[in-house]
Parts: sequence; structure tokens; C-alpha cells
Amino acid sequence: MPDLQTAMQKILQAWEQPETNETTTTETTKETIVFKPTTNTSRACFEIVRDNPYKTKREYIKLLEQKGFKASSTSSLLSQMTRQGLLSVDDMGLMHSNQTEYSPLKAVKVFKAKKTKTSKLRTSEPVVDIGIAKLVKQPYRTKIQTILDDISLSDAHELYRELHTYFGGLSK
Repeated sequence: MPDLQTAMQKILQAWEQPETNETTTTETTKETIVFKPTTNTSRACFEIVRDNPYKTKREYIKLLEQKGFKASSTSSLLSQMTRQGLLSVDDMGLMHSNQTEYSPLKAVKVFKAKKTKTSKLRTSEPVVDIGIAKLVKQPYRTKIQTILDDISLSDAHELYRELHTYFGGLSK
């Protein structure tokens, strides 16, 4: 029986060792993992302009494309940085940075166009300012048509009642 008992002790010790090794290795790896800051596209765009001032936007895009960045992304980012004041462009089209350190771009607000009230009675007229459309005369619109196009339903009802009292009722 001592052989069976020693064999079982060896097996139990073997089972215990990997668990203790795994916990010590995971604990040590958790402590040693340090996240390095990655360089993103916007940071790379800013740094290339800062480090190589007074080149055209096209030249910067080519330099960044050689480093593996997409031309469309870098072009857009350079434009946004110019609009937000991180970069400046002189009269010759040469760019330079206004700061020494990179700061993230601010989110751009998207403005929605306000909807204008349109009457259901209005005929849709295309508004085209080029080509033959300039030569074609638009149909003549009376003042009444203009009023009807711009009047709201509640105002039209009020106008109807006023005209009804003014003319004394409608004849059948």
C-alpha cells in the first residue's frame, strides 16, 4: 500500500504545482503588462506637419501614405485640424502647426436644415439656376396664389370667415 499512497501523493503534488504556477504567472504578467499609447492617424497627421513644416497638403498626404495611412483619412483629418486651429495654411498653401503638442480633435456638430412650412396647394417648381432653365419663363403667379402658398390652415380659415362676413354669405 505504501506504493499506492506515494503514487497518489505525487499525482496530487503534480496537480497542485500547475495551479500555483499559473496563478503566479498570471499575477506576474498582470503586473508587468503596461499598455503603450498607440499612435493614431490624427496624431500622426499632426506630428508630420509639426516635424516637417511648410509643405503642401498633398505632400503631407503622400508622406503619410508611405507610412501606411489612407489618403482619404489623412486628407480629411488635415482639413479638420485646419478648421479647428491646430494647423494653419498660408497664402501659398503651405501648412504649419500652431501648437507644439498634439491635442485631440473636437467633435463637429452637424447642423440640420430647418424645415419650412409648405402648403399642400403649392405646385412643385424646380429651382434650377443653370442651363436652359434660365431661359424658360416661370408661370405667372397672382398675388392670391402667393398668399395661398404662404398661408397656414388656421389663418386661411380665419380669412374665410372674414370674407364671408364682408361679402354677406355665398350665393348658391
